[in-house]
Amino acid sequence: MLINKATLPLAWALRQVGKRVRLRGWDRLLRALFHPDRQSHFAFRVPFNGFAYPAYADNFVDWNVLFYGSYERFELKLLAALADRIGGAVFLDVGTNVGHHALYMTAYAEQVHAFEPNPAMWPLIEEKLSINGVENLFLHRCGLGAAAGTLPLYLGHESSRSTLVLGANGIYSSLNVPVTIVRGDDFFHEADFDKFHLVKLDVEGFEKYAIDGMRTQLAVCRPILMIEISESGKEQFGDYTMFAKTFPADYGFYFGHLISGVTIRTVLRPADETVYGRFSGNIFCVPREKRELFLEVADMS
Repeated sequence: MLINKATLPLAWALRQVGKRVRLRGWDRLLRALFHPDRQSHFAFRVPFNGFAYPAYADNFVDWNVLFYGSYERFELKLLAALADRIGGAVFLDVGTNVGHHALYMTAYAEQVHAFEPNPAMWPLIEEKLSINGVENLFLHRCGLGAAAGTLPLYLGHESSRSTLVLGANGIYSSLNVPVTIVRGDDFFHEADFDKFHLVKLDVEGFEKYAIDGMRTQLAVCRPILMIEISESGKEQFGDYTMFAKTFPADYGFYFGHLISGVTIRTVLRPADETVYGRFSGNIFCVPREKRELFLEVADMS
């Protein structure tokens, strides 16, 4: 079925279950009824953590907001809880996409800096800010990389899944748009931007290059990072030893492990070579001095 005015009440009823508990088999049911890859560009709005969330049915992140209340719920709540405990937190959303994580974190962080090079995403982010009167989110219309310049952004079937790495997400089309890339250490210095505490980094296989360009500031600020690790991303990082060497000294790594029973829940486990080799998803990168806080907050999430 398509999500539209006629079927939205059914989708809304299903949402009431999905946003409360993740039942085993629930996602299969939702996909059988409203498969995310078969939706039209139907616009709607839903409540989202105290905000109004403008959404489109053919966007996978927005599809999750409709049926589950948010996307990556466990990780999002963990980031929010960390920001609450840190106090005055500055959050970097690198690869902001449609602005989902960035909007959510404006309720917990003092400042949110959103980095998004894809021009197709800017109006979607700005719409969320405008209708909610958000003033602590700063949109930077560029991506982070190892060097400043202009790179081709390869466009996928869904514009929000575009990539700077040809072949990532199965995107081999030469269709692209030129986008601006900045080196984080230079950008932060020029913008007089001297601290950040939390980083979400999801740039479709380009993660290593973004980290390489902000290594000096990572060593100074020593933030907690949440990084998406894909097969394409691992090709850039190399093996687990090389991945760990990308970060400053004394960082530990934790991944989300799904435990499935009648309900599905996520717990954190330490990463190692074996886990890294077979894992795709979000890895939390935590400096030694913040490990106790991280594990305490993770246990409460």
